[in-house]
Amino acid sequence: MLKIKLTENYTGITISGDFNDLDFLYDSVSYLIKHDNVSDGECVMQNHLYAFLYDLRHAYEGKRDAILINNNLNNNSRMWFEFKKKDVTNNNVYFCFNYLLPDLLLDIILVKYFIRKINKKDNNIFNSYINMVNYFYSVALNSLRDMLAETKFNKLKKELLRSVISDSDFIPRWFEIINCDYINMTKIQREKKFMQIMDAIYNYDEYEDYIKIKMECEKICKEVNCSLDDLHYENYPNDDEIVW
Repeated sequence: MLKIKLTENYTGITISGDFNDLDFLYDSVSYLIKHDNVSDGECVMQNHLYAFLYDLRHAYEGKRDAILINNNLNNNSRMWFEFKKKDVTNNNVYFCFNYLLPDLLLDIILVKYFIRKINKKDNNIFNSYINMVNYFYSVALNSLRDMLAETKFNKLKKELLRSVISDSDFIPRWFEIINCDYINMTKIQREKKFMQIMDAIYNYDEYEDYIKIKMECEKICKEVNCSLDDLHYENYPNDDEIVW
């Protein structure tokens, strides 16, 4: 079972699960975002989600972190199932990794975009990949209750359901700047300004700075014949610089 909790300083979430949990989550997200004949904007959106999949894959390969979870296998159960003590331990290995909160909020509406594409063709409520991803984001969002008051949490859910993103509007640099601003905050600042961060992600097109950055990036792409995905925020911190 997936376990998700806020990091100590509210910088992100810690995602934990056994190999099968994380492997199936990887397959589910991969299934949802892989489409034929994608636009240039959709390709950039996919690349952002591939970054999440990169961390996810490295986690279940044992290249991030791991914890031991008690499996509650008592002596009576051992005797009932005739398990030999030397063959079964009291713990299961859960692989885990940290993920930034602004990226989590962004990923949710990006995945929602690709789910809508699938549902236009196949409105199957029994699609296990869609159900797995929805479950993951549900658990992730509920972990934010430790930081947000009930009114703020309800507003977050409302904004999430209302928000949409267009493949012609996805400008990576805008969201990377939001990440950097959030990373550079203190724990208290993150708690106080979290709703502002959410608004900058879910209502990005209402910000003058976003419109300015969008115009600048599109101009550069046209001049040098490159993709929006080639234009990233220069001062983005390395993972080892983030205080979780």
